[in-house]
Amino acid sequence: MDSFIPSEGFAPFNPLDSGVDELTRTTLLKLLLLEAEKSSVTHQRLDTIDRHMAALRQLLYRQVELVEKGHDAKRALSLLETMNDLMANYQTLRGRMGPAG
Repeated sequence: MDSFIPSEGFAPFNPLDSGVDELTRTTLLKLLLLEAEKSSVTHQRLDTIDRHMAALRQLLYRQVELVEKGHDAKRALSLLETMNDLMANYQTLRGRMGPAG
């Protein structure tokens, strides 16, 4: 059997790239968080998710400021939509995992 050898132009897929459509981006984010949900719930995992949500919240605030200032509006809005999708999915995941005790 022949081995697959990717072409030199191969680049990893990045869902944050501006060329990625909204449906693909949203689907990938949901799948990523569903995979995280499959692993066992521990206080450490809950703490990690809470830290990620706090960091994402800060990034969202900063991105809103950039959008309001008009920095590359199309790109800034696309990233803001992605971050909002990610936050919504994190909140859903966190809710399903239950409260930290």
